[in-house]
Amino acid sequence: MDGEGGIVEGRPSSVVEVYEWRPRRSRCGELVQWDTSTHDWLEGRGETIYLISMIDDATSRLFARFVRHDTSEENMRLLWAYLERFGRPLAFYTDKAGMFQVAVKSKRQEQREGLDRQQMPPTQIARALGELGIVWIPAHSPQAKGASNASFRRIRTVW
Repeated sequence: MDGEGGIVEGRPSSVVEVYEWRPRRSRCGELVQWDTSTHDWLEGRGETIYLISMIDDATSRLFARFVRHDTSEENMRLLWAYLERFGRPLAFYTDKAGMFQVAVKSKRQEQREGLDRQQMPPTQIARALGELGIVWIPAHSPQAKGASNASFRRIRTVW
């Protein structure tokens, strides 16, 4: 209250970003979401393990493995196993982890808009996807990978 007229001033509201849902693909193999969960799967009763998963966007078919280390080698193993079992998808949708793209190191003052980024050599996974003719689509936000995050939540409730 302001004391005189009894008027209550509201607090400035914070703007909440709204993410528009991307429509699912219509056919199996058009897009596969690839992600790793770092959830404490053993609930503190053992070593840290990771769940690497691939989820078909059209069918929600889950293909996943628990691994001891989230490395390029383990991800490549899962990629080859996926390809042998289901064939080659058109595209993989992932986060921007270092195993999919090489990070460009630059100083903060050098990160100005309008400057071209230095071309970096592809990672082993990026090179393999390129040679197989599979498109890599990087997610620009955590919300963009909704299906993989939702499946991790479902698996945790069952696990």
